[in-house]
Amino acid sequence: MKTRLYIIFIFCAFALLPVSCIKEKQVIPDSLDQLNWSDRNLSVLNNLITNYGTHGKYFDKEKPPYVVLDWDQTCAHLDCEEALMHYQLTHLRFKISKSQFADLLKDEINGVKQLSSDFHSIVLKDINADLINDFNFLSDNFSGMNGSLSLDQIREKPQYQDFIAKVPFLYDGYCSMANIGPDYGYPWVLYLFAGYTIDEVKAMAKEAISFELANSLTKQTWQSPADFKTSAGAVSYSFKTGLRVLPEMQNLISTFRSHGIGVFIVSASYKPVVEVFSGIGNFGYNVSPENVIAMELEISADGKILPEYKTGWVKTQRQGKVDAINKAIKVGLGKNWDPLFSAGDSDGDYEMSTSFPDMKLTLIWNRVKGGDIGKLSKQAVDEAGLAAPRYILQGRDENTGLARPYSESILFGKSVPQLLYN
Repeated sequence: MKTRLYIIFIFCAFALLPVSCIKEKQVIPDSLDQLNWSDRNLSVLNNLITNYGTHGKYFDKEKPPYVVLDWDQTCAHLDCEEALMHYQLTHLRFKISKSQFADLLKDEINGVKQLSSDFHSIVLKDINADLINDFNFLSDNFSGMNGSLSLDQIREKPQYQDFIAKVPFLYDGYCSMANIGPDYGYPWVLYLFAGYTIDEVKAMAKEAISFELANSLTKQTWQSPADFKTSAGAVSYSFKTGLRVLPEMQNLISTFRSHGIGVFIVSASYKPVVEVFSGIGNFGYNVSPENVIAMELEISADGKILPEYKTGWVKTQRQGKVDAINKAIKVGLGKNWDPLFSAGDSDGDYEMSTSFPDMKLTLIWNRVKGGDIGKLSKQAVDEAGLAAPRYILQGRDENTGLARPYSESILFGKSVPQLLYN
């Protein structure tokens, strides 16, 4: 009898505890899952989340923390924008008019009239003429545009084969040249969406992403027909196929949010495309569209995309990512303090990862690159013994798209892990 009364007393005493105490106990979220994080990186990330999250010793409710993440090759394996470009080209999904397409091709850009020697020193005027001729033929003859030939029939035509090789060849040529570069090339390829609505681009992006997630991780080459007479001659374009989600980043995003840490994507891809891949209920990332900061284009009065960059908006690559964070988050949302954390994989993320004095940690996905990101990768290796490093390096296997529990990565087509660029 005494035992029964004692149990009842304990139950009643617990029931009389303040609700706030019980709730606090219940809402303490889990730490980051192990998955394929290296042990070192898992510990550093969990410490950051524990210390700066809602229940952490450094949490400031007046300045709730937020993080900024690159998307392509950081939150997911490979590049969703390039995947969509390939899908759009192979399926000839164009609504841009012939005159609009011709207007995109400039014979001189920032004083440059030909591509670099790596791109055969092709004169811009020549490759532009080829592309205009190809596009006009496709527009007039493909049933999905203004003609009657099926997709299978049009794919047999030399104009199709020349076109799908030369568009990305020219795009890569633009991006590789110092006097043109990604600041011109990244928006340029987005102008091919002209004539679509945002919703139509999102639908096409979902098709392309789903297709590439099921596609093999391999290398493919598109070649102009050797016997097809053109001004610029034959070219070839090689690229990696497939996309893969990264469970480590999905879990990191979820864990940040459950600890009261805001998550923003800052990408050099087109905002609607990133919104699809990262979006709620789509592919496991569940990021709200308003938390995606990326490239944007002008929209006509009737809701159609124009081949023009959005007036007043920054180009979200390199320093543009910092400018976008300042404009969209610090000013636009009134979060006038530095991001807690960043994640990236390339030189395009260098400024975002180095320009904020109060940023505590940067995760670098190791692509064994030189340049500016190579410097940060080297710093991450040098800081491997520190309890609170500024940079950490995470490896993956490019042949499988899976993270590795080490800092070393295995590059595509290779089998031996590498730590730093030689």
